[in-house]
Amino acid sequence: MSRQGPGEPAGAPVSRPGPRPVPQLDAIGGYVMGRPSAAEVERGAKLSSNENPYGPSPLGIAAAVAALPGVNRYPAEPGPLRERIAVAHGVSSAHVITCAGSDEVIHLVCSVYLEPGRRMILGSPPYGIHRIAGQLSGADLMRVPLVDFVHDLPAMAAAARPGDVIAVTNPHNPTGTAVTPEALRDLLVAVPRECVVLVDEAYHEYMDDDVRVSAVSMLDLHPGLVVSRTFSKAYGLAGLRVGYGIGQPETLEPMDRVRMPANVNAVGMAAAMAALDDREHVDRSVRMTREGRDRLAAACRRLGLEHVPSQTNFMLVRDRDGWPEALAAEGIVVRPGANLGVPDWHRVTIGTPDQMDRVIAILERVAG
Repeated sequence: MSRQGPGEPAGAPVSRPGPRPVPQLDAIGGYVMGRPSAAEVERGAKLSSNENPYGPSPLGIAAAVAALPGVNRYPAEPGPLRERIAVAHGVSSAHVITCAGSDEVIHLVCSVYLEPGRRMILGSPPYGIHRIAGQLSGADLMRVPLVDFVHDLPAMAAAARPGDVIAVTNPHNPTGTAVTPEALRDLLVAVPRECVVLVDEAYHEYMDDDVRVSAVSMLDLHPGLVVSRTFSKAYGLAGLRVGYGIGQPETLEPMDRVRMPANVNAVGMAAAMAALDDREHVDRSVRMTREGRDRLAAACRRLGLEHVPSQTNFMLVRDRDGWPEALAAEGIVVRPGANLGVPDWHRVTIGTPDQMDRVIAILERVAG
């Protein structure tokens, strides 16, 4: 049924404009997820979204199934999960906020601490959700180019002014690189105390032991430090969307106040708590992923394929000799770098040993 305005003949189509989104939306390109092809689904070789190919903990699966009969009720408050996370990190539960994936932590930081006239300082290329959340807040984005694919923390610190949000993805997505603990400490000491420093540690578990120092251990260095973590990667719960942030209670309180009620679903909370108990499964997933990462790096060196040494469960490999198309022809579609800010590269998720056998064999055939 159409409604006419004054002076419009009955039955005429409505010509008045509809609602318009906020102006900053015009400049925001949406986040593009790595999509599987039909062949990938058929052959089980999706290597485009940095998922854990070993799946969730059996304990997590059992807990999720046990929680299903109660999904007619809203989830309980996340106190027990927060307490379990707090114990795992050696902090109090007041230092923890639980969210629907670590991406919600990012959006909450930007919603609460950014507005037009403030700035978000982030690496270039950035993790896409940092960019989108910062733009949606109306803040100005200041992009600091990476140096040798790594965050330039001294340049970011030098640019910071009170009220800024500084986003550091460590390890970085899409390059897979990590900053040193010393450089991160220097940043936290150098930036104004009125800044929020958001350190995204989604891939923390995959880091080599000599650099795997969480920013959680640095909470006392800066009052605005927020560390975001996820159960999507090493814990294999990407489909359940459970993440969390760790920071000073005074910094997290306004975020907790405005988060959506019941933002973490009951099945996800049950699975996450059980997964925290299954350290053996996480350790095995991480160990096998590191081994696959080392194998891919060795193959790239042997074949002269330029790649970026990685601290994550993926690796950037330079396009050459049509190897991405050769993989796609075999049902293995990896992530093009163009919409990640790294044109002429592809991002390869580290899969199972069998999957990496297939990847390396194809690389040897077309690039050897």
